Amino acid sequence: MRQSFINGEKVETGLGEIEIVSELGKGKSGFSFKAIHNNKEVVLKVMHNESAPYYSFNKNKVILETNAYELLERLGAPVPELLYSNIEENYLIKNYVHGKTGSDWIIQDSENEIIIKQLFEISKKLESHKINIDYFPSNFVIDNDRLYYIDYEVNNYDPEWSFLNWGIYYWANREGFTKFMKEGDATAINVDVDKGQPHKEPFREIVNTWIQKYL
Repeated sequence: MRQSFINGEKVETGLGEIEIVSELGKGKSGFSFKAIHNNKEVVLKVMHNESAPYYSFNKNKVILETNAYELLERLGAPVPELLYSNIEENYLIKNYVHGKTGSDWIIQDSENEIIIKQLFEISKKLESHKINIDYFPSNFVIDNDRLYYIDYEVNNYDPEWSFLNWGIYYWANREGFTKFMKEGDATAINVDVDKGQPHKEPFREIVNTWIQKYL
């Protein structure tokens, strides 16, 4: 399947006809589009073949994400339902989750620690099964104070990329994340942009407070 569409375009898929509403964005694995199918909002994700910094894919991306979804769903992680996947045409369709992204929540509502508590609950559950997910805030959506992991990426547990050693520091960096979202300045959230390593020292106090509360 091609990787670009115009708003209002109708696209034939294995799930049936969908109508493109808007482009949601581009990630390290593909392009995502909001669409309508049978009066219901869905996400069409079309995979690309571009390399990603500090990350490599060892299989077809549709296979990887389908397997990851099945694992996350089986373990009770809060993920949108996968509705259809097509390996040959390199795309999948999943439910659309309403709400604000984790990035927007950090900027607007980060005093509400119910989201931080859920992040700890998710990470504890997955790490008990030797699994990491991508805890970067843009991979989450918050709907009525419930947190959803909208990406299907799963990796074997590695303490370097765990929630407590890596992801949590993005959620703690409100000022930096605001600058990153408004200006695209990755140095505001990363001490090492090339390796994707977050600033830690200014946020150890708040992170330790969260650990005492929720771990």
